[in-house]
Amino acid sequence: MKKIGIGLIGCGNRTRSVVRELRNATEHVEVVALQDPNPHSIAAAHADFGTQAKVYEDFNALVRDPKVAWVMIGSWNCYHAMHAIAAFGAGKHVFCEKPLALTPQDCLAMRNAWKSSGKMFTIGFTLRYSPHYRRMKEIVAAGTIGKILSMEFNETLDFNHGGYIHADWRRKTQWAGSHLLEKCCHDLDIVNWITDSLAIKAASFGGCDLFTSANAHYPERVGAPAGRTNAFMTWNSPDMYGNVINPFNDDKDILDNQVVILQYANRIRATFHTNCCSAIPERRIYICGTDGTLRADVTCGQLEVKRIGFDTPIENCSTDVSGGHGGGDSVLGESLAATMLNGAPPLTSLEDGLRSAFTAFGIDEAQRTGTIVDLTPLWRQAGIEIKTP
Repeated sequence: MKKIGIGLIGCGNRTRSVVRELRNATEHVEVVALQDPNPHSIAAAHADFGTQAKVYEDFNALVRDPKVAWVMIGSWNCYHAMHAIAAFGAGKHVFCEKPLALTPQDCLAMRNAWKSSGKMFTIGFTLRYSPHYRRMKEIVAAGTIGKILSMEFNETLDFNHGGYIHADWRRKTQWAGSHLLEKCCHDLDIVNWITDSLAIKAASFGGCDLFTSANAHYPERVGAPAGRTNAFMTWNSPDMYGNVINPFNDDKDILDNQVVILQYANRIRATFHTNCCSAIPERRIYICGTDGTLRADVTCGQLEVKRIGFDTPIENCSTDVSGGHGGGDSVLGESLAATMLNGAPPLTSLEDGLRSAFTAFGIDEAQRTGTIVDLTPLWRQAGIEIKTP
């Protein structure tokens, strides 16, 4: 079988990780082209995938390379739309890391380019591929806990993970979008999928209260074991200029904690909580239905269900996966291979990316304005029908 040529726009850790999983799933793909302004990322990609890949200074030249059939986009979020639209214009299939884009206009422009191209598109919503979340979706869809009434979900990060976010390019909304869009779009997508609905009202409160210059003494206060990097900075590494940025800085505009209240079109109510400094990280979902309750946390692999009743047992429905992505990375590689080689429909679509992004846009407007925001104009702008009971 002739190998399928892949071009990478953005060769950072996440993109290379996805490609490694793809290559674990099939021998019939080959990285043939690279583009990234960071020479360290290019060198890492050559080390991972071989030096035969041609390096392009201009992404437009990469997408026109006749050897490239699929373009995999792992650039900064602010460039996703530009890179994807160029790839579609060149007649290429596209894999794009999350989130879809930073504005409603860019999301819709990507959708228009995709539809005009007739090519395939998939987005890197890794949690959707996790056996943990797929099992959760099966339980809810089977009616085991009845009709969902209300739910809680969260993403509270280990303090070193939060320090990493507040020290790299993700700390600025002009490059990454809000923390909710950049990091928590996974969680919004999961709940959109499980509820099979759209958020129509949102309220939110948040701030950046820890990772500021006023708290620069925190790493010293926490301390570090002998031979270890300072607290809050174990994930951090030099940028392309050799600088290691301290996360306790004021050169940023993202939040480090946020709470959200949502009402969905099918009358489900939900709360969401994210925090970039946790000693007990969670990615938890707690769902109350008319016939039972589901309790889950992917970080430890917990997944339990209990039916309403006096003597009903708590059933352990856990899969054998745990951790931040719940085993989704390898499944993503396998699914991507099936799509590239056999044309299998992607498990996560551009429409999924658009719904997650638009949900985040509405929530962040609520946080900025301190008001309850009606999301229906956003769905109307996107031409998406709101289904009510």
